[in-house]
Amino acid sequence: MEKKIKKENIKLYILSNSNKKEKVKKVAEKLGIPYEYFGKKPLKSGFLKVQKILKEDPQNIGVIGDQIFTDIIGGNRCKMFTILVEPIKEKEMLITKWKRPIEEKIKKHYRENKGE
Repeated sequence: MEKKIKKENIKLYILSNSNKKEKVKKVAEKLGIPYEYFGKKPLKSGFLKVQKILKEDPQNIGVIGDQIFTDIIGGNRCKMFTILVEPIKEKEMLITKWKRPIEEKIKKHYRENKGE
């Protein structure tokens, strides 16, 4: 997979909302991916910083995330392609746990209206 990513010139970057640099750094180094911590998503600033670093147009950037109110809204605000994935629920912050039922209602509504 790593060879295919390099062959296709696919760039990866982690933009995390965590303010714990060492936590994000540990994951990023293990994966060999550059990172930004304390990304302040859904504000545009973190997304635009990564866009500038990657030297890509927004339509060429895919944002993959597990939170509608941070990852997806932020990426959409910057005109980037967004992909919502299922969260790993065992280690979530309290505020994230609080938002999950709202996100589930949004996803259910979307699925019902898209015929899934």
